Amino acid sequence: MQPMSVLRPATRRFGRNRRGNIAVTFALVCVPLVYVIGCAVDCTRVAELRGQLQAAANAASSGSLAKIAPGLLAAFVMTSDGPVAVGAADAADIFHARMSGVTGYTLDSMVATVTKRGATVTSEVSFSVHVPTGFLRVIGWPFMTVSGAATATVKLPRFIDVYVSPWRFAGADPGVGSHAPMLR
Repeated sequence: MQPMSVLRPATRRFGRNRRGNIAVTFALVCVPLVYVIGCAVDCTRVAELRGQLQAAANAASSGSLAKIAPGLLAAFVMTSDGPVAVGAADAADIFHARMSGVTGYTLDSMVATVTKRGATVTSEVSFSVHVPTGFLRVIGWPFMTVSGAATATVKLPRFIDVYVSPWRFAGADPGVGSHAPMLR
């Protein structure tokens, strides 16, 4: 019982002592502060990656409907409504090309569709990825899921068939190649 009686006065002296309390306070605050900064780094990295993914999705949806895009040209010649497979493949290629040098994520899904309905062609690109975390892993978040989508729409021009009689052209003889009577 002798050791407990020696510890009580030492514990009281330690509790009343005010010298060096800044160092102890800093040591206690430093651990959570480093963790909060680490979590901010994780969240900033995920936000930057989400921006790159969203930019790639925007480029893919609008690029698949550009004036010379294969999907838009295929939609011009389609006689009925429905999916444009060439456009969807082009959108997927654009998305993957934009993200080719970016690392630090795992692509879960990327869906690209191009659809023609009447005179409207719509391109939709959606993605879902998971990003591994460093500091958030400590509290049970080994990865963060990021998803997004982009849509672009274009209206096809309406074509009007106009019949112009050959004899209406300047300098054409109305009697040549026509069965209409000559009016002179």
